[in-house]
Amino acid sequence: MMKRNASIIHIVGNRPQFIKLAPLYKELKSRNYGQCIIHSGQHYDANMSEVFFHELNIPQSDLNLKVGSGSHAEITSGVMLGLERELNKLRPDLIILYGDTDTTLAGALVASKLNIPMAHVEGGVRTHHKENPEECNRIVADHLSDILFCPDRASLESAVKEGMQEKAFLTGDIMYDTFMSMNTRNKEVSEEIILMTWHRQENTETRSRMSSIIEFIKKLDGKIICPMHPRTQKCLKNFDLWNEIESIANLQIVEPVGYMEMIELMNSARLIVTDSGGVSKESSFAGAKCIFMLDLDIWEDLVSNRWILKMNPEDDMSVASALAFAKEAVRVDGSERPKFYGDGHAAVKMVDLLEKHRFI
Repeated sequence: MMKRNASIIHIVGNRPQFIKLAPLYKELKSRNYGQCIIHSGQHYDANMSEVFFHELNIPQSDLNLKVGSGSHAEITSGVMLGLERELNKLRPDLIILYGDTDTTLAGALVASKLNIPMAHVEGGVRTHHKENPEECNRIVADHLSDILFCPDRASLESAVKEGMQEKAFLTGDIMYDTFMSMNTRNKEVSEEIILMTWHRQENTETRSRMSSIIEFIKKLDGKIICPMHPRTQKCLKNFDLWNEIESIANLQIVEPVGYMEMIELMNSARLIVTDSGGVSKESSFAGAKCIFMLDLDIWEDLVSNRWILKMNPEDDMSVASALAFAKEAVRVDGSERPKFYGDGHAAVKMVDLLEKHRFI
């Protein structure tokens, strides 16, 4: 079959974006479209990056900008400079952006200046708090993009309220595509755990905030497993809190894990404690209720039916509510878990829409 002429560039930089990329890359490949992956290098450790490409069976990036870590301005400007150089050479027909990182923001700004059409996967998602850095990235990416793929009805409604109804479409969540394709769930769980992830800027930038989270962890009953993000570990050591968190008897700190191991951990969990937007949503795929360690309007449907409980770790009443929630949390399987994110075929719907609206 002759290769179609469309040139599509995916711009990614962190774990959730690799997970979203996989099914869309494979669906486009099955229809014989030419594609290129540009990795910003925002996540650069092998266990935060390379392992996901291997496990998800997608090719390593064609280009890595190696921007590394830094402030929001440093990351955004570094990605912008690298992307402008590469996109001027490649001149693709379409850019596909994912989620809400500084990589996403940089991609949206550069592509818009070069008049390259853009699709935004996970469009319309809102926390309604502009002090949240990712919220600003989402808003800019959505309004600059030419087509939005909304993961749930709440996201579509947000896009419509902001006047983007003509370019916003409900596709379901592409992370659910990946979860369903990778989840075997045939392993007996010998011990239910509490799974914890912790990485957000709001929860790592001050000693008092990190100390309040440690105090919350100490009050949780049961075995806790925490794949430790490199930045969180660095901040704990800088604030002289590493020995304190290591001394918590029921807490097991491990290196960051790949996607398959993360699925296994989620499938063993009766509760997930996180500040990750992606992991909090994935909790509903796995059947483990979730405490979200920020007072943000994350995944409105899951919050409204009390699958996710928002928590401010520096507020005593909020912590007390979270501890009560944690004590009562039990695994939910099969038809009882919430299903707000489609049928596991979001990638097919996205490519159908790109073809229907002549982006490719």
